[in-house]
Amino acid sequence: MLGRKKKTGAQVVQEITDSIAIKASRIGKHSLSLKFICIACIVILSASIISGLLGLNSRINDISKREQNIEELRSELQSLEAQHKNKLETKVSLKNDPLTIEAIARSYGLSKKGETVFYFLD
Repeated sequence: MLGRKKKTGAQVVQEITDSIAIKASRIGKHSLSLKFICIACIVILSASIISGLLGLNSRINDISKREQNIEELRSELQSLEAQHKNKLETKVSLKNDPLTIEAIARSYGLSKKGETVFYFLD
């Protein structure tokens, strides 16, 4: 077991093909249908291996697309958390800081009772 190497899928398929070819060569000329069946089995086996590999490849692509989507969503989540933090800070300052409230009121053109407001025309 120590000196043996693991066989790849291609090597296993090649050994099966060689074995079938040797057995098919031993069969006489009278059993042409048996040779045809062996060839058909080889073709079907090859097609199913290729189909499996293609299916695996498409699943790998789906996984990588989903991982990329997860990264985009994480980035969007961080952005939304930062916006939420800013809004909470603004809410706290509106509740507790009278200068912030005054600045916002003045930006809308409001004034304190008794103040005179001057509007300049260009």
